[in-house]
Amino acid sequence: MMMYLSKGMIVPPDANPVFRVCRWGKIHALGPEAAELWRRGCTGPAAASEEELTAVRRLADAGLLSATEETGRLAAFRLLNDCVLCPSGKRPRLLWGRERRIWTWLTRTGLRLTSSELIRLEERRITPVPELLGESGRQALTEEIYTNANIFDGVLETEMEHSPARDATTAAVLRLVRKRCLLLI
Repeated sequence: MMMYLSKGMIVPPDANPVFRVCRWGKIHALGPEAAELWRRGCTGPAAASEEELTAVRRLADAGLLSATEETGRLAAFRLLNDCVLCPSGKRPRLLWGRERRIWTWLTRTGLRLTSSELIRLEERRITPVPELLGESGRQALTEEIYTNANIFDGVLETEMEHSPARDATTAAVLRLVRKRCLLLI
């Protein structure tokens, strides 16, 4: 079994009845099977059957899906790590606790944060205070997340794979995706 998560956003329909998805400014027209697969993965991790594997791999090769052979919570973590987390423009009505902190980090920092960076912030119980937000807080925030040991490519992701904050943070990010407050790019 393969798990996957959709990337990009639906292009609003016009006179053209073909289902379309936009990612990084490129519009992809999807046939019925690919469109159904993409829709299933746009609000959270979805499982692909054996019969769907070829289509899932094609969509992943086109950059419209993140896919993994893992399952469960580890799959969700790895899938999110392969996505850029972008606020969709839709403001959530009420957020509490972890979801509220994550939303604040994603909308008020002076840079794009990865899911591993959010897990690090949650693990260290760092709250989004003004000194860490906006352009003026970029350097201080980066120094809170990274050390000399984990600054190299892939090291933070490997560390966060084993973090006690991984599952709760991943679940909170996925709740924001389900509420359509976040786009995965």
